Amino acid sequence: MNRVQGTVVRGRGSQKSRLGGEMVFVLIVLVSLIIAGLLPSFLAQQDPWRTGGPALAAPGGEYLLGTDQLGRDVWSRLVHGARTSLLVGGLATLIALVLGGMVGLLSGTLGGWIDELLMRLAELVDTVPGLLLALLVITLIGTGIWQVALVIGLTGWTGLARVLRSRLVSIREEEFVVGARALGMSEARVAFKHMLPLAWPALLALLPFRLEGAILLEASLSFLGLGDVSRPSWGGMLQDAQPYLRQAWWLVVAPGTALALTLFALSLLSDHLQRLSNPKLRQLGKA
Repeated sequence: MNRVQGTVVRGRGSQKSRLGGEMVFVLIVLVSLIIAGLLPSFLAQQDPWRTGGPALAAPGGEYLLGTDQLGRDVWSRLVHGARTSLLVGGLATLIALVLGGMVGLLSGTLGGWIDELLMRLAELVDTVPGLLLALLVITLIGTGIWQVALVIGLTGWTGLARVLRSRLVSIREEEFVVGARALGMSEARVAFKHMLPLAWPALLALLPFRLEGAILLEASLSFLGLGDVSRPSWGGMLQDAQPYLRQAWWLVVAPGTALALTLFALSLLSDHLQRLSNPKLRQLGKA
C-alpha cells in the first residue's frame, strides 16, 4: 500500500514538474514575443529594410542571423516580423472574440429559431476552409495589415461562438437562473449578471488557440504574397527564402523556428487554461 501511494505521489510530482517546465517555456516565449512586438528597435538597431550589407552572409559577427539575398539583416527582420504577427494576431483575435461572443450570447440565451439560425450560419462559415475564404475576401478588399486582421477575425469566430453557446445552454436551466427569472429579472440581466460570469472562463481559455490560428493564417497569407508587404513578416521571410534553400539555410531556420516556437507555446497555454477552466480536466490532471 505504501509503495502504491509512493508511486502515485511521485507521479503527481513529476506531472507538476512537467507542467511547471511547460509554463516556464510558455512564459519565456510569449514575453520575448511581446517585447519584440512592442520594442523592436530596442532589440534590433538596424533598419529591417536596409540593403547595405553583403548578400547571403552567414550568421555571425555583425549579422547575428546573417543576411538575405538583398543584404538585409535577418535578425532585424525577424524581430520586426514579431510585431506584425503580434499585431495581426491580436486584432484578429479581438474581432473573433467580439463576433463570436455576440453570436454565442444570443444563441445560448435566446434559443429557439435564433439559436438554430446562428448555428447554421456558423456551420456555413465552417464549411469553407479558412485560408480559401481569406484569399477570397482579400482579393475583394485588398491587402494591408488591417484588412488581413479583419479577414482572419471574420473567419475565426465560429469556435468561440459554439463554446460560449454550449456553456450558456448548460447554465440556462440551473436553479439559480430559473429563480432569477421567477423574481422578474429580464433575460438580458439574467444573462449578463448570472450566466456570463460562469461561461466566460471556458471562452477565454480558447483565446490562445485562436491567437495561434490567427498568427499561422497571417504567416500563410504572407507566404502567398497576400500579407502587408510594407511590414516584415515571418511568412514573407519564408517566401523570400525559397530560391536560396541550399545556399542560405538560415533564411528558413530563423523565421521557421520563431513561428514554430510561438505556435507551440500558445498551444501549451491553451491546453493549460482549458484544464483550469474545466473541472473534469482539472481532476483528471490530478489523478
